[in-house]
Amino acid sequence: MKLNLKIWRQKNSDSKGQIIDYNIDNIAPDMSFLEMLDVLNSKLIKEGEDPIAFDHDCREGICGSCSLFINGRAHGPDSSITTCQLHMRKFKDGDTIFIEPFRANAFPVIKDLVVDRSAFDRIQY
Repeated sequence: MKLNLKIWRQKNSDSKGQIIDYNIDNIAPDMSFLEMLDVLNSKLIKEGEDPIAFDHDCREGICGSCSLFINGRAHGPDSSITTCQLHMRKFKDGDTIFIEPFRANAFPVIKDLVVDRSAFDRIQY
């Protein structure tokens, strides 16, 4: 698949962020959404650009650290899954996909798609 990705980029918590366009191809329908971001980051690194920062840990749908807003929906177009469980078969060749961090005062953006999740620590203890 070929995709047009519109991804939130923000250098740090003090800078203003913006949506940046990226085009990517050779994306297999069986890839997870995070694997697709890995492919994009490999491409960016080869081109001498900074990779996109995003959170991930278990990649098994357990930890929830991969939370993203995809096309305006938490975790994307599927329901009852985390972002790492989303597969690219939910999208079509030529689609435009908007990828943003969770937006909440409790979770300020640290860099790109990474947010400060320490507010959860106050709830858990």
